[in-house]
Amino acid sequence: MTDVGFEVHVEWSGRGREASGVVHTGGQAVAYSAPESMGGKGEGTSPEDLFVSAVAGCYTATLGGLLARGGLATVRLQVTAHGTVTDFPGKEARVSEIRVSPDFVGADDLRREEYEAVAQYARDRCFVGHQLAAHVAYEVGEITFSTEADVDGLLDVRSLPPARRHQLIFESIDRLLAGQAITLVNDHDPLPLRYQLEATRAASFSWDYLEEGPETWRVRIGNRR
Repeated sequence: MTDVGFEVHVEWSGRGREASGVVHTGGQAVAYSAPESMGGKGEGTSPEDLFVSAVAGCYTATLGGLLARGGLATVRLQVTAHGTVTDFPGKEARVSEIRVSPDFVGADDLRREEYEAVAQYARDRCFVGHQLAAHVAYEVGEITFSTEADVDGLLDVRSLPPARRHQLIFESIDRLLAGQAITLVNDHDPLPLRYQLEATRAASFSWDYLEEGPETWRVRIGNRR
């Protein structure tokens, strides 16, 4: 057995809740600040997003390894993670719950119970999440099964940090051929995105709400050139 080290470099500037920083990790620079919902600048990702992402990333990698080991095939594995901060603001504020919800794309229908069992087992095998057991309610949420057709053209950005969301959305829209569309799934009304599209691509896109909250928004964005 050996010890494995990890090193992260962080820069931070500004005053109070208006400050922001950059995390240098894995050869990448990630901008972050306190989220707007907690009175912060809302620039880039946030410490809370990074915290939930660490658990979700470990869970997903662990689940993927267990699927391979058990001979449970998928075309793609998708995991949505949701974290809850309670007692904010105040000294008692804390992450009280993290819920991971896996979606097996292209799974073997005859072995669904095995996929579900592995999804639960991965929670206990994910060592990052395991460290939280005494302090955070770390649970597996809804387990779903999708076909390739179900997710074709679906862009669910709810688990991504805000800075990455817009980059991915614009990349996806710019790849659409004439007449094609994507269905954007978001955890808030993406109206600012619409304004950006109107400013930069007004003549080439369509925008149709399919679902309007209160927890989930779905928008069909099409290329009408």
